[in-house]
Amino acid sequence: MVCVASAILTWISLMPVVWIDWLLVGRRMIWEAVLLGVCGLTVFGWNLHHLRLMLHNVFSENSLGEVGGNGAVRLAKVFGVQIVLAAACTHLAGACNPIGMQQWFWMPTAGFAGVLLRRRVHMILVLIGTLFVSTAHENAVRGQQSALFWMCGQITTSVFIMGCAFAMTQVSRQRLSVARVADELRTANARLELQADHAAVNAVEQERSRLAREIHDAVGHSFTVVGAQLDVAEALMHESPAQALDSIQKAQRSSREGLAEIRRSITNLRSAAPAERTLVESLTSLITAAERPGLKLVLQQSGKSRSLPALVEMSLYRCAQEGITNACRHSGGSEIAVHLDFTSDDRVSLSVTDNGRGFSKIPESGHGLSGLRERALLLNGEFFAGTDLQGGGYCRMVIPA
Repeated sequence: MVCVASAILTWISLMPVVWIDWLLVGRRMIWEAVLLGVCGLTVFGWNLHHLRLMLHNVFSENSLGEVGGNGAVRLAKVFGVQIVLAAACTHLAGACNPIGMQQWFWMPTAGFAGVLLRRRVHMILVLIGTLFVSTAHENAVRGQQSALFWMCGQITTSVFIMGCAFAMTQVSRQRLSVARVADELRTANARLELQADHAAVNAVEQERSRLAREIHDAVGHSFTVVGAQLDVAEALMHESPAQALDSIQKAQRSSREGLAEIRRSITNLRSAAPAERTLVESLTSLITAAERPGLKLVLQQSGKSRSLPALVEMSLYRCAQEGITNACRHSGGSEIAVHLDFTSDDRVSLSVTDNGRGFSKIPESGHGLSGLRERALLLNGEFFAGTDLQGGGYCRMVIPA
């Protein structure tokens, strides 16, 4: 937006100055040509400086037309100086200002109004001020008929320029707004994924606690009863064999109930066992599932494996999953390597590389890669993706752990 606006401002500001200076020099009005050139360059430099200075505020939703008293004063100064400078250039051009080019000196004012102002009433005020000054000058120099002709042309030109600048500014604002919303959604999506992973870890821990409570409450109770009944049987074995036998039978029933509780608990543990795998085992399973004829996948490891937090393991696993998926889809290579690095004591890294054609540029807009980048940031880590020195693609996640 800044580049386009600067190019348009350069053309509008300098072209009439050069044209009219050429006509003045042809009439040997050298002094007038010098004054017009100096004034025109001053107008151009002033407008270009304020254009670059203010566009940042405009697209940061800090438009001068929407702020309080200080902003209103600055706004009045901007358009006041522009009107004075445009009137000066128009006056210095004199009789060499051809019909159809007279409006060019006033176009930057209309363009600034379309960019900086959002309310129509403010644009109308700027238009009225511009028309009043320019029409009064035209009436004083060339008469009433010329002034009326000038006013009609000025209204048409200014409204057109304001409308185009306003429309272009609104489109740019909307594009930036959409980009900001997309970034916020990607960040929120990454946080939701981490929260989901965290909830899954909590669910596993809660299930383990539940099973521990069941074993303690049910099985522990059963074996406590068994021990008590056997103690009774031992004490009555000689005095009352019948009561001793009854206690033994009760102990036998309690032991069977406890055994049934143990079997139920083991069944529950076995159903959760597939999730209880190390990161290396999970990566091995992932690689085995992705292999196919013509595509070789290898798992490499540096350093000694150590226990990692569950969220770190899940993020590294997601990195491997996304890297293998992208390499299979886009690289066109024949070999994919997953490297898990434990050599550092305070961080762990995982990288996925291939011998394919790599990326034409570092990916920025892919949802999977953006999600991995957000995951790494939320865990105080880093994520990289691009093309390595050998020409293949790579992605790498480094997380403190």
